[in-house]
Amino acid sequence: MKKMILMAPAIAAVLIAGCGADPQTSADTAPPAAAAAVPAVDVVPAPYAMAADAPTSGYCALDSANGQRGEVVTLPGSDVAVFGGWAADAEKQVPEGALFVFGNGADSHAVPLVAGANRPDVAAALGSEALAQAGFNLRLDLAGIPAGSYDLSVVTDPATSAHCDLRTRLVIE
Repeated sequence: MKKMILMAPAIAAVLIAGCGADPQTSADTAPPAAAAAVPAVDVVPAPYAMAADAPTSGYCALDSANGQRGEVVTLPGSDVAVFGGWAADAEKQVPEGALFVFGNGADSHAVPLVAGANRPDVAAALGSEALAQAGFNLRLDLAGIPAGSYDLSVVTDPATSAHCDLRTRLVIE
């Protein structure tokens, strides 16, 4: 019983640290089992031009890319990949019209970000029940994206290109 009592604060600290005061990202947030319950949405990335002076805004995290986590993820360009994570705008709401962006300057690509996966951990950590469904699972065909290195982000406001940096570099071979 004492072990359970001692573990509860540690578990709470991990969840809160994952969505802490950093208004950008938390790549250390572990995905809950419920996030996998929402089927991945099949989409094909399209060319995208982000405004050069786009502001950073919102909260987000990439939990995994084809089961991989880290600052750099390498995937074959012929693969279909599943990206899972969560996103919130600056007002701590699920952003409408958000985009998942593969950016490397002149050759950037984007897909619509469709949220809906259960993320009670995000809602609790950011203090917004509106984020209980902030999770996403995107199933993307990488064949249309040229080999190269891409910084991943979520555009939370397409009108201004305001975005949240997922702090993950995707290398497509």
